[in-house]
Amino acid sequence: MKEYLENILHQSVELSEFNDFNKLPLAYRGSYSLHIAKTGGTEFLIAVPADETNLSDLRRQQRQIEIYTGLNCALYLKKLNPYSRDRMLEEGISFIWENRQIYLPFLGFILNQSENRELKPCEQVSFLTQKLLLTALYENWRGMNVTHAAKILDVSKMSVTRCFDEIEILDIPVLQLKNRARKIVADKNKKSMWKSIKPFLRNPVIRTFRLAENIDKPLIKSGFSALSEYSILEDNPYPTCAVTKSLFSTYRIMKKKMMVSGETPKCVIHELGYCITSIKDGVVDPLSLVLILSDEEKRDPRVSKAVQQMLEEYVW
Repeated sequence: MKEYLENILHQSVELSEFNDFNKLPLAYRGSYSLHIAKTGGTEFLIAVPADETNLSDLRRQQRQIEIYTGLNCALYLKKLNPYSRDRMLEEGISFIWENRQIYLPFLGFILNQSENRELKPCEQVSFLTQKLLLTALYENWRGMNVTHAAKILDVSKMSVTRCFDEIEILDIPVLQLKNRARKIVADKNKKSMWKSIKPFLRNPVIRTFRLAENIDKPLIKSGFSALSEYSILEDNPYPTCAVTKSLFSTYRIMKKKMMVSGETPKCVIHELGYCITSIKDGVVDPLSLVLILSDEEKRDPRVSKAVQQMLEEYVW
């Protein structure tokens, strides 16, 4: 903390523990560790939350600490999503975002200008980011930087940088920032990680085609056909296969005859935004398959049981 402040403020900073807790309500005494900072003839408090706290509580508690102590108070936050950061800037709430930004209006120091990369807003992960997250889970990445991730995914570093940006913007809890370097750190508990990232993921199927003829080229299995590969369930009378978006045009699927709704097709083709086949060759990966299967299919007890068995055997 001290080194970072001095590097950004370009002046010495004295830090000491704040011990006058009698000025604060009892509830605050265990919620924050408080430090007195002195720099440039100004004294102020730095409040470090003991636990992750939502923006509403941070806003209220920061102001209360200032009222009770009579000192300006800056929140010291290890994690901060862009939305909360912007709201705090708009409302004039002083903060120090560890190794990222400083906003101390009472010192006349508005922002750490060393961060010159603007993160563009997004509402959902791209397919490449989803592939990165699932690969990190499967392979238990424990500090993967952009360069190494790009090599594993066989894409450019710029593409992976955009993935890291999306993860940071959406505040997906897998990104570690240390000395301004971002790394992916997967939860060792794969079930726990799946639970934390699943709300950000989407169905990898872009389009579905019900064909009146089979494809005469080898394709990876998807949908119910994939589940039958992972379990003892019998497949549908027709195969369900997948083609990635990047290879879709080479199969000339749009030129083939389609079946009308209600008629049994010869095969079903999923156009996928990405594909991971490292878990079982020739089959979409188990977690992507969970996202592909419809809610109606997963309500079938046989399917639900097969999915759980698949995850226990191939993922957890």
